Amino acid sequence: MKTICSNPKYGFLTISLILITVMGIGQTFSYNSDADNGKRQYRYSDSFTDYEVQVKGDIAVSDDDKRITSISPGGYLKISKKTFGNNRSIIIESDASGQLNYKYYEGRNEVPYDPEGKKWLSEVLLDVIRITGIDAEGRTKRIYNQLGIHGFLGEMDEISSNSVMSLYFEALLDNFKLAENEINLTGSAIADKMSSNSERGELFREYSDIFMSTNQTTTVYFNNVSKLSSNSERGSVLRKISKEIDFNDPQVTEAYFGCIDRLSSNSEAGSVMRYVEQTQNLSENAYCRLLMSVNKLSSNTEMGAVLRSLDKLNLSNPEILSAYFDAIDQMSSNTEAGNTMRSLIRNYTMNDEIYVRLLGSVKKLSSNTEMGSVLRSIDRLNLENDRVNEAYFLAVNSMSSNTEAGSVLRYAIKNFNLNMDSWNKMFIAVSKLSSSTEMSIVMQDAIGKMPFVKPVIDAFYDAADHIVSNTEKSRVLQEMVENQKLDKYATIGLIECAGRMTSNTEKSVVLRKVADTPFIADTEVKDAYVAAAKTISTDSEYRRVIDKLVQ
Repeated sequence: MKTICSNPKYGFLTISLILITVMGIGQTFSYNSDADNGKRQYRYSDSFTDYEVQVKGDIAVSDDDKRITSISPGGYLKISKKTFGNNRSIIIESDASGQLNYKYYEGRNEVPYDPEGKKWLSEVLLDVIRITGIDAEGRTKRIYNQLGIHGFLGEMDEISSNSVMSLYFEALLDNFKLAENEINLTGSAIADKMSSNSERGELFREYSDIFMSTNQTTTVYFNNVSKLSSNSERGSVLRKISKEIDFNDPQVTEAYFGCIDRLSSNSEAGSVMRYVEQTQNLSENAYCRLLMSVNKLSSNTEMGAVLRSLDKLNLSNPEILSAYFDAIDQMSSNTEAGNTMRSLIRNYTMNDEIYVRLLGSVKKLSSNTEMGSVLRSIDRLNLENDRVNEAYFLAVNSMSSNTEAGSVLRYAIKNFNLNMDSWNKMFIAVSKLSSSTEMSIVMQDAIGKMPFVKPVIDAFYDAADHIVSNTEKSRVLQEMVENQKLDKYATIGLIECAGRMTSNTEKSVVLRKVADTPFIADTEVKDAYVAAAKTISTDSEYRRVIDKLVQ
């Protein structure tokens, strides 16, 4: 028997008339409530029976559920029942002093209430009580005091209306201090016996402090909340918790985040995770568990929103660090992953280990734009650390866009302190570019910052040899000639690099600029100059280069 009943605790202050109709297999139920005069009307029918009940005022029943013991002054109870064409009804009215007056009818004929009406009322009253929720609080007190929690739950098995059961559960939780096992039994009964998500959700919200009396009851509570099939109700329950949750307890932690994991709505799950991080003190294990839940989301938007909202992470904890970047790596959206990593860089104090992990995640992005944006958002980087150094240039080398890679390399030259190994890796990265223009621009920027030591100079010229365009290579070498740090070793390397150019014109231009430097007076430099000049295949350019030498 499926029924719905009003809950006087909530009232109908702004609604003058409520009509609810429920239909099941062979059953119908309807309920009306008129808030202006406090009248409530119920109709229930199945294949055998048709009930109509009207109620006004507060009604109390006897301990055996067979008599009405009181109705508030001016109130009444009207019961009509049809069975196989037979119609019986009873009207019980309370006068101004609370005195009860009875009228009993069989069909249209009034029959003396005593004994027939009294007998009939004793037969149908329990059904009416269970349909309407009449005297739910009084009956709850009586049943619990006499039969305990199991007797109370046994009565809930006889009630099929979610809203009527809700009245009984409220009465139980409002009036009794339940033991731990009784709290667990009550929460499980709400989850298992009631089918209405809204009614169950309201009880779990209203009495969360009771259900969270101990860590053991809290664990059971979250497992019961998980049984709500409505994402919005489950999310609402979890967001209404104000009591402190002991996230140092592994069972409580697992039950809580397990409840989140069973949400099929990414928006609800994300909302709850943001809420709990803002309102609760999460242990480090709880943060790891939260990040595991983030990893299970299927929405990149929600994953990013949650990760960017976390402002209390201890990223020095290796497990948290790993879980955080595992979640980033799980994202299929480069935009969300990039936004999240940029947010991390802005809002956290980054150490070398964090940067190593971040650079590894940057390398996994498939968008060059996002890779470049993240790498350019790094304002300081300890490239003295071998692992940071390695991770940084691996990320750069994984970029397929010359424009983005070139931009990142220029950014690094401008903003980071590059050691000798970094400069070597820098020029290796340059040599991997396929754009002569980008290679030239990066190398020209590097000339003013790079140290003029042999390994770096050698790496510079190795990179220059990878420039396909003679014009761009010439620009780089001319820029090198004009640098004030140019020394003999760099000059000889420059001449040899120029000698490997395939354009006679560009080769001539570079060599003639070298002839203007004071290093040309050195015998070794001059010998290198002459050797390079001999690689020029046009007589005119060769003479111009040699003539410059003898001027």
